[in-house]
Amino acid sequence: MKAAFMKDVREIVLRDVSARSPGPQQIRLKVTACGICGTDILAARNGEPLCKPFGHEIAGTIAELGAGVTQLEVGQKIVLDSATPCGRCAMCKNARQELCLDIQSFFFLDSFGMAEEMIAPAISAIPCEDLDPAVASLQEPLGVAIDVVRVADIQPGQNVLVMGPGPIGLMAVRLIKLAGANRIFVSALSGTTRRNALAREFGADEVIEVDRVPLDKYRFGCDIQRVVSTTPPATLPGVIPVVAKGAIIAYIGLAENEAVTMNFPANPFHFKKLQLRASFASPALFGPQALELLRSGRIDGPRLVSHRFPLSEVRQALALAVHDQVNTLKIVVCP
Repeated sequence: MKAAFMKDVREIVLRDVSARSPGPQQIRLKVTACGICGTDILAARNGEPLCKPFGHEIAGTIAELGAGVTQLEVGQKIVLDSATPCGRCAMCKNARQELCLDIQSFFFLDSFGMAEEMIAPAISAIPCEDLDPAVASLQEPLGVAIDVVRVADIQPGQNVLVMGPGPIGLMAVRLIKLAGANRIFVSALSGTTRRNALAREFGADEVIEVDRVPLDKYRFGCDIQRVVSTTPPATLPGVIPVVAKGAIIAYIGLAENEAVTMNFPANPFHFKKLQLRASFASPALFGPQALELLRSGRIDGPRLVSHRFPLSEVRQALALAVHDQVNTLKIVVCP
């Protein structure tokens, strides 16, 4: 079978690899769609020491069941959690599944979605028979958006700033609108015109083009009580001067260099009684909820999928994701 391996955006190769049989409590699936994630783009920009398989936003069809797998069937259409709580450890038993000590994931099997087939833990499969596979694959990043909005603890009537109109940020805008926010602002760059327009369609009242008007110079006309950031962590100190007393700042996203740190003035943070909260949706907890949001149209999945490529053009797909944020939203590879 064919599988894609990436070292950087210039070196992405398709290799013939041997198909694997699933072990106990595992499944083999034929991949029907795999989205390109921001972490894939980050890896493509920065490069990896070795060529690695990749792709974790996955929809597929079960081709084979490993020993002991029940409640799933060959031929069944599914999506995958990128990571799943085990349900057995002390944290899971104490209703703290988000802190699971024995996460189950295809990451640990070195099997990924930019391939014709892959192996995954059976516990990670969520049945999904009724959605276009490219739209169904959005359940993974939508689960991330659900988690960061949950961590931000947004209440009806609050004013919210969303930083970054990428796919996760855009889905967060829609979730925040559904949560009853009063006013929603999105910080973006002037060049991401397609994303900025969709932010307004999804519920943003204003899009702040921060390359033209920095956040600390923008007149919000209201108190900003919550921030949801999907931009690099180094951008977070810039919101401290603009948020209200008691604001909560929730963020996802990785620094482009592990040595990068956040530096912010401690006294204003203290005297304004601010909270900084990290969201890391591993294990994933909201797959079924994400699918229901996509099915109902409350999250408009088809509007988010801007490009589809066959697996044979995965290099072109990733290059487009890296170099063109003006015309792209979510790019999906469909083997």
